[in-house]
Amino acid sequence: MKKTYAIILLIPFLLAIGCAEEKKEGLIPGVELTGDALTDALVLAVVANPPCTILTSSNGSTAVDLSDGFDSICSSTTSVATFTVPSSGEYEVVGSTGRQTLTSPRCNSSNFTIHVQLDQGVTALYTTRNTPGQAATLNLTAGTSYTIYGSGIVDPGDYTCSGARPSSSITPYRINIRKK
Repeated sequence: MKKTYAIILLIPFLLAIGCAEEKKEGLIPGVELTGDALTDALVLAVVANPPCTILTSSNGSTAVDLSDGFDSICSSTTSVATFTVPSSGEYEVVGSTGRQTLTSPRCNSSNFTIHVQLDQGVTALYTTRNTPGQAATLNLTAGTSYTIYGSGIVDPGDYTCSGARPSSSITPYRINIRKK
């Protein structure tokens, strides 16, 4: 997990170094680069990976307030979240899968992929099952209720290894929603 975060932070840093001398604005609309590689890398990292609204079993039943810009939702549970968009139009949606690992001292680890899905009613609009990490453009309508939920999480109590129950660790899934 630490390697993933290092790679995620390294990419904007390299972009900032390569782009800072050529042009100080225009890479991301509304974000002006300073010319200082470290400052620009931090700005780009925050803009490219905004903080997540974390879904838990206690807040999953409440509606998520999305902005008219860029939002990110993360969860390591199967909680279902509902949301509406503030204005109708095209939205870019991209999700990344999570991972659950069951470990026990006497057995090999078992890994499970956690998928995220965005639905309107009973219609699936986006899922990471088919194309994890790939963006989709969706026409979303203001006032319409949409749902997001994760699937693929297993109950560690259903598994044993030589009579011992495994421990579970989860890396959350993430879905980004950006108004075009």
